[in-house]
Amino acid sequence: MALLESFGLQDAIDVLIIAVLLYQAYALLVGTRAWNVLRGLLALSALWFLAGLFELQATKWLFDAIAPAGFLAIVVVFQPELRAVLERVGRGRKARSSSADPVQEIMAAVRELATHRRGALIAIERRTPLKEYADKGTPIGAPVTSALLQTIFASKGPLHDGAVIVREDLVTNAGVILPLSDRHEGWSVKHGTRHRAALGLSEVSDALVLVVSEERGTVSIAKDGELTPDVAPADLLRALREAYA
Repeated sequence: MALLESFGLQDAIDVLIIAVLLYQAYALLVGTRAWNVLRGLLALSALWFLAGLFELQATKWLFDAIAPAGFLAIVVVFQPELRAVLERVGRGRKARSSSADPVQEIMAAVRELATHRRGALIAIERRTPLKEYADKGTPIGAPVTSALLQTIFASKGPLHDGAVIVREDLVTNAGVILPLSDRHEGWSVKHGTRHRAALGLSEVSDALVLVVSEERGTVSIAKDGELTPDVAPADLLRALREAYA
């Protein structure tokens, strides 16, 4: 009660500043590779706190010993990410225009690409950040639309052969090179490099990857390390709805 009585305007401003800083840090880190590492560090910090609370001497000694070196290691390993965060703070966050329903836009694009037998590779990011792959491609940063996706894959330029990364309602990057799967069991000669790349990304992330075959005009889905070829439009729509749920 005494604490509440002493809580004044200056304290409220102090709390508000800290809350804004924490939110901005979250907004800058979420969706990057550093976000998963940060969650792991928070879990280790909680374990460190519990070790001190319950007087687990050996565990506490271990954390006390490695903490200084661990902090320096984090700064060195994630120097590019930290620099990128500071650059984003410096230039500010731009408001983005919301697009139409991304599911319908992707469905329309895939339907047209398949009809005209134009090969395409579309990776839809879910919980696992794809930034480490996206950064190797060409930044786009535009709302996902059927016209944009068709333009990218219908051209004969350098972006045609790579993958497009979609995060929420944005096409973040194009011309992205994805990791190829090493799987040989059950592999068919009708599955080319795009299918192998789609399967490879699905093996290392929870992304939903769509492949349009240039030779046959069919659509395949790679998800959770499994490739489903020649899917029907209803199955594709269901997979997209699940990804955006």
